[in-house]
Amino acid sequence: MADRAALELDNIEMVFGGLRAIGGVSLSVPEGSIFGLIGPNGAGKTTVFNCVTGVYTPTGGTVKLFGERIDGLEPYRIAGLGIGRTFQNIRLFGTLTVRENVLVAGHLRSKARLFDSFFRTKRYDEDERSQIERAEKLLDIFKLAHLKDERSSSLSYGDQRRLEIARALMLTPKVLLLDEPAAGMNSTEAQVLKEQIRALRKDFALTVVLVEHNMQVVMNVCEHIHVMDRGETIASGTPDVVKNHPKVLEAYLGKGDEQATGGQSAADEAAREVAQDGEPLLKVENLQVAYGGIKAVKGISLEVRKGELVALIGANGAGKTSTLKAIAKVLPWKGGKVTFDGKDLTDVAPHTLVTMGMALSPEGRAIFPNLTVRENLDLGAYTVNDAAKIAQRLERAVQLFPRLGERMAQLGGTLSGGEQQMLAIARALMSGPKLVMLDEPSLGIAPVLVDQIFEGIEKIRKEGTTVLLVEQNTRRALAAAQRAYVLVTGEIVLSGSARELRDDERVKGAYLGESVH
Repeated sequence: MADRAALELDNIEMVFGGLRAIGGVSLSVPEGSIFGLIGPNGAGKTTVFNCVTGVYTPTGGTVKLFGERIDGLEPYRIAGLGIGRTFQNIRLFGTLTVRENVLVAGHLRSKARLFDSFFRTKRYDEDERSQIERAEKLLDIFKLAHLKDERSSSLSYGDQRRLEIARALMLTPKVLLLDEPAAGMNSTEAQVLKEQIRALRKDFALTVVLVEHNMQVVMNVCEHIHVMDRGETIASGTPDVVKNHPKVLEAYLGKGDEQATGGQSAADEAAREVAQDGEPLLKVENLQVAYGGIKAVKGISLEVRKGELVALIGANGAGKTSTLKAIAKVLPWKGGKVTFDGKDLTDVAPHTLVTMGMALSPEGRAIFPNLTVRENLDLGAYTVNDAAKIAQRLERAVQLFPRLGERMAQLGGTLSGGEQQMLAIARALMSGPKLVMLDEPSLGIAPVLVDQIFEGIEKIRKEGTTVLLVEQNTRRALAAAQRAYVLVTGEIVLSGSARELRDDERVKGAYLGESVH
């Protein structure tokens, strides 16, 4: 039946202690469809998959598979009823061969089949042969047959992703859940994946539910899309409806410019513009970063001039944080070159960068929760041997973020999220950097504190510190910056003045799967 629901979620809730990860999500996946489940980081998408597959038992609501409730069942029972899945992070058996990884999914047997295997009955032998034949067929479909005797850990990243899908299909599922299958793929590999998903739906009579940050894949392959943000539904509909929905645009791009600019005058706006021929403080050339087989950054080039605030923006998984970590030498490079203040950083140790004048305020803040605010700030100045300079910078931190002055003796872990972010930025400034890199300073923070943080960032730049900003609130970032670079799946697809990019429809396309060329 064309209108029958393969999978239904009714008011699903998932609470972890005091954290409400999913807050009453309802959706219906039509049988035979390719259904997208999207949203920014922390939206609750993978948590939904875990509730459907029995990894978590929902704290509220119901999950139905073809009209029958499955919430509360053990994961293996849910798999046996017809739900297969892949994982956000690859979970293969690295010491097993490619064929063994697929065959292991065929061992979901009833008690009768276990009885047969114990006594090696004829029925068992026939079943074993059919399992092997199915595994061989799946490996052939995914072009892995020639690698069947290789250990799965030796495969390329793309082959490992395909092997996970083949293993899930070994369960003969009716519904296939794919969790970020395009993560780390280049545009050519992502195009192949789109065609494979369509072919799987047809050849295996599947219903496919896709969680994916690559919007070009989502928008081109899904017939219906459900959008979540912070555990709640914000939109649902066809790709055309979703990509133009105001709440979706706000979730991916941030709030409008009228709030982001903070009412600054035209003179303030003009003062932000930096001469195009300014001297580069940071220059990145053909930088490449990989996590194992995942190519997170694919040969990007950018520069940050002295006195600028440059924004690095893009959708989840675009490679922004990986770029900052690579510049800071926290991640190794697979290729390319980075020059800071005229010095090649190829052979420079990460800790040396601090004394050279580079500081990073990382995503997630990474403050020391059991140390006081003052002790956290002192650690930021560990390379400074001048007590007068340390005192001066402490005073500057309090001027930038007055709340820190009120909480100097308070443990960092007891601060609010916004206050912890202020502390992370102030700690990075304690070394007196020429360049400070800020990774997602507004993530998970109340709007009133976001205003204060961006006011502090603007003061930092006006006082002469160069800033490279990664920020999930795109509109806010472009309102604060002079120039910006837009990343899509590890590649820079747009760059220019922030003022021009604010009005460029291709920026929205980079987030929501439209062509930017």
